[in-house]
Amino acid sequence: MADLLECVIQIKALGETIPRLDELLRRHPIPLWLVRPADGVWSPAEVAAHLADTELFFGTRLRLILTAEQPPLEPVDQDRLAARAAYREWPPLLALSRLRTRRLENLELLESCSADELARLGRHPRRGVLSVADLVADALAHDTVHTGQIRDRLERAAERGDNR
Repeated sequence: MADLLECVIQIKALGETIPRLDELLRRHPIPLWLVRPADGVWSPAEVAAHLADTELFFGTRLRLILTAEQPPLEPVDQDRLAARAAYREWPPLLALSRLRTRRLENLELLESCSADELARLGRHPRRGVLSVADLVADALAHDTVHTGQIRDRLERAAERGDNR
């Protein structure tokens, strides 16, 4: 289980993802956000759409744990969701706007949590018992990976002069 003091720090770090993505948006023109690095590999905009949809699930799981006793936390098939939600069609500004709105709502909820609430538990069928603090740690790790992917893909597309 994640340490609760560490969780408070991680909640603050979750708030830094949006400004990082905003900076990438300022540095890289919209056409670069639409470039897929290879067939079947998400463009930066698609990764941002994934972050936005994942934030929706994160918020749902938080709310379940905070309002029920050890609720089930169902896994999500990200590839099926991406296909169903048509991430390829999401404009970058839409993906980032949805992520911003959902993140701010989740941060508001998390910042109001007591230590006891951060320790509340849910049950995932593959990962077992998870606390709110565990979900926060997972969300931050997820942000770090995908923000890095977005940055790397934008920089590579810019270096190639690729603006398909």
